[in-house]
Amino acid sequence: MTGRKITKFQKIANSKGWTFEEIAKRWGKSERQLSRIAKAAEQRDIDAVNGLPRKDNENDN
Repeated sequence: MTGRKITKFQKIANSKGWTFEEIAKRWGKSERQLSRIAKAAEQRDIDAVNGLPRKDNENDN
Protein backbone atom coordinates (compact mmCIF):
# COMPACT_ATOMS: atom_id res chain seq x y z
CA MET A 1 0.00 0.00 0.00
CA THR A 2 1.32 3.44 -0.93
CA GLY A 3 -0.36 5.41 1.82
CA ARG A 4 -1.95 7.83 -0.66
CA LYS A 5 -4.50 10.24 0.71
CA ILE A 6 -7.94 9.77 -0.82
CA THR A 7 -9.12 13.15 -2.07
CA LYS A 8 -12.59 14.64 -1.77
CA PHE A 9 -12.82 14.35 -5.57
CA GLN A 10 -12.03 10.63 -5.41
CA LYS A 11 -14.48 10.00 -2.57
CA ILE A 12 -17.27 11.61 -4.60
CA ALA A 13 -16.31 9.71 -7.77
CA ASN A 14 -16.12 6.40 -5.93
CA SER A 15 -19.47 6.98 -4.23
CA LYS A 16 -21.03 7.33 -7.69
CA GLY A 17 -19.29 4.19 -8.98
CA TRP A 18 -16.70 5.95 -11.19
CA THR A 19 -12.99 5.22 -11.56
CA PHE A 20 -10.38 7.79 -12.58
CA GLU A 21 -9.90 5.83 -15.82
CA GLU A 22 -13.61 6.13 -16.68
CA ILE A 23 -13.81 9.83 -15.82
CA ALA A 24 -10.62 10.57 -17.75
CA LYS A 25 -12.04 8.87 -20.85
CA ARG A 26 -15.37 10.70 -20.49
CA TRP A 27 -13.68 14.09 -20.00
CA GLY A 28 -10.96 13.59 -22.66
CA LYS A 29 -8.11 13.64 -20.14
CA SER A 30 -5.35 11.21 -19.21
CA GLU A 31 -5.50 9.39 -15.89
CA ARG A 32 -2.45 11.41 -14.81
CA GLN A 33 -4.21 14.69 -15.61
CA LEU A 34 -7.26 13.54 -13.69
CA SER A 35 -5.09 12.63 -10.71
CA ARG A 36 -3.68 16.16 -10.72
CA ILE A 37 -7.18 17.63 -11.01
CA ALA A 38 -8.32 15.55 -8.02
CA LYS A 39 -5.31 16.55 -5.93
CA ALA A 40 -5.80 20.28 -6.68
CA ALA A 41 -9.47 19.99 -5.61
CA GLU A 42 -10.60 23.23 -7.25
CA GLN A 43 -14.27 23.97 -6.63
CA ARG A 44 -15.16 23.78 -10.33
CA ASP A 45 -13.80 20.23 -10.47
CA ILE A 46 -15.60 19.19 -7.28
CA ASP A 47 -18.79 20.59 -8.84
CA ALA A 48 -18.10 18.68 -12.07
CA VAL A 49 -17.55 15.33 -10.34
CA ASN A 50 -20.67 15.95 -8.24
CA GLY A 51 -22.57 16.36 -11.52
CA LEU A 52 -21.63 12.91 -12.83
CA PRO A 53 -24.51 10.45 -12.94
CA ARG A 54 -24.40 7.36 -10.74
CA LYS A 55 -22.89 4.49 -12.73
CA ASP A 56 -25.83 2.23 -11.88
CA ASN A 57 -28.02 4.67 -13.86
CA GLU A 58 -25.77 4.66 -16.94
CA ASN A 59 -25.76 2.42 -19.97
CA ASP A 60 -22.00 1.74 -20.32
CA ASN A 61 -21.02 5.39 -20.85
